[in-house]
Amino acid sequence: TLDVGTLLVLMMLPALVVGTGFLGMLLGRGRKTLILTDNRARLLSGSLGALFAILALFAVAPTGVVFFPETDPNQIRITVEAPLGTNIEASNQLALEAQQRIDALLQENPSAEQNMQNAQVNVGVAGDAGFGGGAASPERSRLTLNLVDYGVREEASPQTLARIREGLAGIPGTSIEIDKDQSGPPTGPPVSIEISGPEFNRLAAIAREVKQDLTRAAETGQIAGLVDVRDNLNMGRPEQRIVIDRERAAQFGLSTRQVATTIRTAMNGTVATTYRDGEEEYDVTVRLAETDRGSLESVRDITIKHEGQQIPLVAVADFETGSGVGSITRLDLEPVVTVEGGTAAGYTAQEVLPQVQTFLADYRENLPAGYTMSYTGESEDQQESFGFLTTALLLGVALIFMILIAQFNSVAQPFLIMVALGLSLIGVLLGLILTRTPFGLMTFIGLISLAGIVVNNNIVLVDYAMQLRARGMEKQEAILEAGATRLRPVLLTALTTVIGLIPLTFGINIDFVGLLTDLSPNFQIGSENTQFWGPMGTTIISGLTFATFLTLVIVPVMYSIFDSLGVQLAAVFAKKRKVSAIAPAQEAVPTYATIPNGQVKYEEEAR
Repeated sequence: TLDVGTLLVLMMLPALVVGTGFLGMLLGRGRKTLILTDNRARLLSGSLGALFAILALFAVAPTGVVFFPETDPNQIRITVEAPLGTNIEASNQLALEAQQRIDALLQENPSAEQNMQNAQVNVGVAGDAGFGGGAASPERSRLTLNLVDYGVREEASPQTLARIREGLAGIPGTSIEIDKDQSGPPTGPPVSIEISGPEFNRLAAIAREVKQDLTRAAETGQIAGLVDVRDNLNMGRPEQRIVIDRERAAQFGLSTRQVATTIRTAMNGTVATTYRDGEEEYDVTVRLAETDRGSLESVRDITIKHEGQQIPLVAVADFETGSGVGSITRLDLEPVVTVEGGTAAGYTAQEVLPQVQTFLADYRENLPAGYTMSYTGESEDQQESFGFLTTALLLGVALIFMILIAQFNSVAQPFLIMVALGLSLIGVLLGLILTRTPFGLMTFIGLISLAGIVVNNNIVLVDYAMQLRARGMEKQEAILEAGATRLRPVLLTALTTVIGLIPLTFGINIDFVGLLTDLSPNFQIGSENTQFWGPMGTTIISGLTFATFLTLVIVPVMYSIFDSLGVQLAAVFAKKRKVSAIAPAQEAVPTYATIPNGQVKYEEEAR
């Protein structure tokens, strides 16, 4: 959808074209054109004008930029994370509450309930849901919702995802992350901010402040489309600290090592010996029974045996309750904390990330000395991929141009084909605008594929026209004959390519087995694969359709124009060579001639 301002700007474009043409008609009367005086100039000017107009239209009404196309998910993953140190029983209660909310939400929305196939709840899971990496954490639970097939869903799965996100908001004491399965290779989160610095405590304070500001901005709508703001800080782990009083321990003749070893043996155990059974060996670990080490009070009852005496632990140590750091992430030997965020349904990373960067611009400039903030994740992966594809496209076009020069033994004809390749962008951008398809990685791949097809069709036409000219045929006759002869191959090449891409682009599915057995084709349009591969098909179909018009109409006209320019330039250079070959003029010698009427005429004769 376009707002009123965008519509007014779009309406100004044809008005500007008409006004410019009317002004040129008034001011250009009586003037002669410099190069072309026929309809070729109008067609070429119209083509170039269409290119600039479509570029302006794409700038005014952009379709957006994405890394990979957004697809309807087949699976929704909900991660409920409690504070660090939460036991598994408390995590189970939080998971049950989240499940009850989802059940109530589905009962209120029959269309969303129909989309749900089954659900699975796991308590105490690892951090990586895709590959199962990382250690299991009792404070983390995951709800996995599997959806029915795409063709039988009552509502779009992004709408169901939005309902679930709204229903799970507000569970106290938890951090909820709602994710979906990805099409294509795994990428980083849409918003990923890496904050690094020398001191971890200061770094953690900065990361908390950034997270709070982004969360507040997302909730108030200041940053539209930002959801699930989180960080990877692993702090606040509850711990019981045992502080040994060295003076009191020395009075009993104990060292800190003896005290620490006794506590470690009582709680974690110590390998006392090895049990051998044939070739197998088993470590024998000695520690207190579970009933004697299951509570903090039981730790206080530990005694230390020294020289035949049982010395109570409380006599030589003090007990403190506090919290510690679970883990510290380092990058290039420096602590780093990552603040991440997702995008809501209908938003792309390229829409949300610039808002985040603008929001944090002042904060980033005022960071303490030695602390840096950088944006990574999906945006970094996208820049690397787009940079590689841009290099591949430019290198491919350069190689094509060099091969054409070697084939035609000329520069004019390869340059003509390259101009036609550039004009094919009109069809590509027009197709993206009409279908509202964002420009992404698949679109880029389609653009590279389109270059080879367009070049082949133009080579077929231009090469045959040059062959006819070499046989002695006039220029216009050769162009018409080449267009008529190569019409069928060009059209068939374009038509077969377009028809072959239609099922992939529009998701046309037909059950041929059901059609032959039960006369039930189960005809269907659209699928999740179409959402992923459709942008590439849209790019090739729209670009090739317009490129066919270029090959059959505009390329012959440009061939004629280039030939006319070549003739005019050859005439100019030939005239200059003729003038430079004439000897310098000498002094004129007057001669006399008598004509019949008796008059005398002077003649100037140059020798």
